[in-house]
Amino acid sequence: MRRNYAKGSRSKTARQAFSALRSLLFLSLVLYVSWAVLFPSPDWSGRIGAELHAALRSSIGLAIYGLPLFLVHLWLRWLRSPKAGGWITTAAAETVALFATCSVLAFVEAGGSWGAAIERRISAALGPVGALGLSSAALLLALQLLFGIQWSKLASRLIRLLVEDFQSWRRSRKELEARWEAISASTSFPVAKPPAVSASSAENRPAVPPVPAPTPPAAPARRIQANGRQEARASAPAGSAFAHYKHAPLSLLREPPPAKDRGKPSEAEIQSSIEALERTLKSFGVEAAVTGYAPGPVITRFELAPAPGVKVSSIVALENDIALALKAKGIRIIAPIPGKAAVGIEIPNARPALVVLRDILESPAMPLEAPLLSFALGLSAAGEPMSADLQKMPHLLVAGATNSGKSVCLHALILSMLFRARPDEVKFMMIDPKRLELTFYDGIPHLFDPTSPADKVSVITNPKEAAKSLGALVKLMERRYEKFQLFGVRNIDSYNREADKRGHPREFFIVVVIDELADLMLVAQDKVEDSIQRLTQMARAVGIHLVLATQRPSVDVITGVIKANLPCRIALQVISKVDSKVILDGVGAESLQGRGDMLYLAAGAQKPERCQGAYVSEEETTRIAEYLRSQGKPDYPMLETMAKAAETDLSSYGVEPLEFSQALKLVLERRRVSQDLLKAQFGSSARATNLLSLLEIKEMIHKPEGSNRWEIHFDAIEDYLRKNFPQVPIDGK
Repeated sequence: MRRNYAKGSRSKTARQAFSALRSLLFLSLVLYVSWAVLFPSPDWSGRIGAELHAALRSSIGLAIYGLPLFLVHLWLRWLRSPKAGGWITTAAAETVALFATCSVLAFVEAGGSWGAAIERRISAALGPVGALGLSSAALLLALQLLFGIQWSKLASRLIRLLVEDFQSWRRSRKELEARWEAISASTSFPVAKPPAVSASSAENRPAVPPVPAPTPPAAPARRIQANGRQEARASAPAGSAFAHYKHAPLSLLREPPPAKDRGKPSEAEIQSSIEALERTLKSFGVEAAVTGYAPGPVITRFELAPAPGVKVSSIVALENDIALALKAKGIRIIAPIPGKAAVGIEIPNARPALVVLRDILESPAMPLEAPLLSFALGLSAAGEPMSADLQKMPHLLVAGATNSGKSVCLHALILSMLFRARPDEVKFMMIDPKRLELTFYDGIPHLFDPTSPADKVSVITNPKEAAKSLGALVKLMERRYEKFQLFGVRNIDSYNREADKRGHPREFFIVVVIDELADLMLVAQDKVEDSIQRLTQMARAVGIHLVLATQRPSVDVITGVIKANLPCRIALQVISKVDSKVILDGVGAESLQGRGDMLYLAAGAQKPERCQGAYVSEEETTRIAEYLRSQGKPDYPMLETMAKAAETDLSSYGVEPLEFSQALKLVLERRRVSQDLLKAQFGSSARATNLLSLLEIKEMIHKPEGSNRWEIHFDAIEDYLRKNFPQVPIDGK
C-alpha cells in the first residue's frame, strides 16, 4: 500500500515538473521570437534571430509586429488551460487574425508574400472591395473571439462622443458669436458706481473711480490675424529642408474661458475691500484714501493716496495688519507706484481667473510684426496682455519654488516661439537634468545640439554632456564672430541681410533653455559657470540667448557672475524673503499666490511688474509637439569646429597614434600638463607643441579665461584611451 502511494506521489511530482518544464520552454520560445521581432540586429538577437526576423518580415510583412502580442496571449491561455481544446482554439483564432492582417496590409503592399497571395486569391473571387471587406471582417471576428471586444458597443460609444463634441462645438460657437457682438457694440466697458454703504460715507467721500481698463480687441478678428501671421511666415528659402513646413495652428490650444468666467471681483466686493482698507489704516492713525483700483485676473490693485505728512514707510509697516483685516492670504505693497503719487496695495481675489496661452497669443500684445523671439507672459495686474522679446533682454532668469508655475512659464515661452518661427529661423538647445519637463520636445525639428549630428539630436539630460554642449556653443559663438567680422557686420540681423544680398545661407537664432540650473552647478560648476558667463556676456550679437530656470534660488546656484549678466528676471512664488532678494534684489516674491503668479523685472526697470502667467496644459504641449514632429526632423549642418574635433586625423598634426597614447598616459600619471613636460618626454619643442594643440582640439585640456594654467579633463582622456587604445593600462593614477 505504502509502495503504491509512493509511486503515485513520484508520478505526480514528475508530471508537475514536466509541465513546468514545458511552460518554461514555451515561454523561452515566445520571448526569443518576440525579441527577434523587435530587435533584429545580430548584436542583440544573434544570427538566428536576425534571419528569423528577415524570414518573417518577408512572409507576413508589417504583421510581424503583432506576432509578439499573439504569442504572449497564446502562452497565457495555455497556462490557464493546458488541455488541447482551449489553447488550440486560441491558436486557430490568432492564425486567422494574423493572416487577415496580412491580407489587409497587402492592399498597401505591406502584407508580405503570404498576404499578397491571400489577397490575390480572394480578389480573384470577390473583387478588391469584397476582398478588403472579407479580410477586415475576419480580423474583427478573430479579435472579438480572442480579446472579447464588443465592436457594436465601441462603435455606438464613438458615435455618441462625436455627437457630443459637435454639439459642444455649436454651443461654443454661439457663445463666441454672442461675445463678439457684445464687444463690437461698444468700445469701452462702462463701470457702475459703487453702492454707498451708509449715508455718511456717501456724503463725505466720493465713489472711487476704477483705473481705466484697456479696450479688448474683437476676438475673431485677432484669430484671423494670428492665422494670417503664421501663413505669412510659412515660406522658407528655396531648397530648404523646411520648404513645406507649416506652422502649428492656434486651434491646438484651448479656447479662452468666456468673459463671465473670468473671476473678477464684483463692485460690492471691491467697495467692501476699500472700506476695510481705509478703516484699518485709520485705526492705526494713518490718514489715506483710496483713489482708484484695477481688478486683475488674480489680484486687485488699490491706489492709496496718503494725506499730507503721512510717511510711506508707515503704510508699508502695516502689511500684516492689512492682510488680517481683509482676511487675505497675503498682500503686496508697492511704495510708491512708479510714475504715480500713490501707494499700491495688491489684494488677492476670492476667485482667481485662469489665463490661457491662446488668449495672449491672439491679443495685441503679440502683433503681426512682433519679432521671432517674442513670447507671451500673461496678464498684468490691471488685466492687460503682456509679452516680452528675448532678443532685447537678451537673456532671462526664471526662478520659483515647487508648484509655483515655473515649468508652465517655460512651456509658454517655448510654445510662443514655436508658433511663430520655422526650424531654420530659431533652434532650441534644451537641457533638462531632471528629465521631466523638456523631454516633451524630443524629436521636434527645432532641436539643436552643437555636439550632436541632426539625426541623433535630443533633449540633453546628462549634466556632463550639457557642460560639453555649452562649451561647444561657446566655440560656435566665436566662429560666428569671425564670420561677422569678415562680413563687416555687428549683429545677426545685419549679417542675415548681408547674407541675402550675397547669396549666403542665413544664420538661425539659438535659444538655450536650462531647466534646472542647480543640478548642472552641482555636477560641473566650473565648466558650466565659465560657459554661461561667456555666453551671457558675448552671445547676444550672434543670436544666442539663454533662459535659465531654477527652483533653488540660492547664491551658490545664481552666482554673482551669472546674475550680473541676466538683467531680465521672472520670479514666481518663493519660500522666503532671502530667496526673493537673490532673484530680484528686493522682497515681494515671497508674497505671491503661486500657480503662475509672478513678478517680471524688465531690463532697466526700477521695480518688477506683477503678472499672472499664461497657462498651458500638458495635453496641449503634447499635441503641439506631435504636430511639429509631423512637419519634419531636425536638420542642420555639423559644426566645422566640432567636426574637426571629432574627425581629426592624428597624422595631419605630425603625431603618431602610439606617441599620442603615450602623451595621454603621461598626463594621467603626472596629473598635470605643460610644454616643458612633453618636451622632456619626447625631446622636441615642435612635437610638444603639436601634442598640446591636439589635446586642446580634442577638448581634453583648456585654459579658463584669465588663467595661464591648463585645466585637464581626465574623464575625457580616460574615455578616449578606452575607446581607441584599449591596450594602454589606465588604472594607476
